[in-house]
Amino acid sequence: MFKWLVLLTILALVSAEIQRIKIHKNQDHKNTRQSRKQAIQALKHKYHQTDDIIIYEDGVPVYVQPDYGYDYPSENTDDYTNEELGNSMNMYYYGEISIGTPPQYFNVVFDTGSANLWIPSAQCLATDVACQQHNQYNASASSTFVSSGQNFSIQYGTGSVTGYLAIDTVTINGLAIANQTFGEAVSQPGDSFTDVVFDGILGMGYQQIAEDNVVPPFYNLYEQGLIDEPVFGFYLARNGTAEEGGQLALGGTDQSLIDGEMTYTPITQEGYWQFSVNNITWNGTVVSNGSQAIADTGTSLIACPPAAYIQMNTLIGAVFIEGDYYVPCSTVDSLPVLTFNIGGTNFDLPPSVYIQTYTEGNYTSCMSTFTYIGTDFWILGDVFLGQYYSEFDFGQNRVGFANLA
Repeated sequence: MFKWLVLLTILALVSAEIQRIKIHKNQDHKNTRQSRKQAIQALKHKYHQTDDIIIYEDGVPVYVQPDYGYDYPSENTDDYTNEELGNSMNMYYYGEISIGTPPQYFNVVFDTGSANLWIPSAQCLATDVACQQHNQYNASASSTFVSSGQNFSIQYGTGSVTGYLAIDTVTINGLAIANQTFGEAVSQPGDSFTDVVFDGILGMGYQQIAEDNVVPPFYNLYEQGLIDEPVFGFYLARNGTAEEGGQLALGGTDQSLIDGEMTYTPITQEGYWQFSVNNITWNGTVVSNGSQAIADTGTSLIACPPAAYIQMNTLIGAVFIEGDYYVPCSTVDSLPVLTFNIGGTNFDLPPSVYIQTYTEGNYTSCMSTFTYIGTDFWILGDVFLGQYYSEFDFGQNRVGFANLA
């Protein structure tokens, strides 16, 4: 819990200022069907849905999720991408932080679907390809390092990121967090983090979902008086570049990015950023009434509850082929928008957003972005969040969405 009363005196001395962090977008990631399958597998593990998934209709199995393991055939090994974390369908967003004294720099994905900070360790094995490809934290080179004497393990994909819990100064956009606990990873699973631009993950969810109950960095940003409000917001540029991929605002609302009013809705369960959606409609058809959803910047996908998953793909005329739903590319422009009513405001997704185009060689296919991982709630990744300014407010336990300026 945030220490509201203790901070009143501190905050009175600090002028209101929003910290703006430039977010970068991976420009070189190859958008393939295989990368999507790996993203689905990662999402299952992230939300602890690791069993085989079968959807029944009138007692008959109509959907059986295939095995998306590493032995799944790929048309071209050069296109094989195993991005099991981050915005891995066609992009992911990351920003720079530093750890230690003097500073050691790392690119991290700012992930609202998790709550731990971890980066590769200089103690990792020489055989850990992902570690060797990325910046590594050297505890012995930092004068502010403190050993916690604890190990850590975080499940990702088909394995676990494992290592040690360390304590050091973590700096975000010039804001130095003292005594932040984080993981320095000595082992990363399979190919999960090879050939990706980012080094690690900075979780921005509630402490309730943090492994080892570690206090997340954003909590400490506020509790140490480094920002004025326990609020952060994202602008994720869908057509951005490696240099201009969007922005993360810390400590308040960046009104310059918003057109009109922000719509807020309360958090229904602290942990993930979970909230109620009044209804979801498609061309007048009600897809869902009174459902729950999670806003997750760490994925590009939209995960649906079982009935909605089948219904949505049926409505858009998708055909089920080898574990995925495809639509004729010629029909995409004529499909209606999908509307989410959140907090009494309608938020639309055009078909150009909820249908993903894949080009491999001379062949182009169009695939539904709606997936199912075994949850009874929706997971709204960057397919949704990239259309709006999204705000996350710990102080009032709410999320907000607004049209982009």
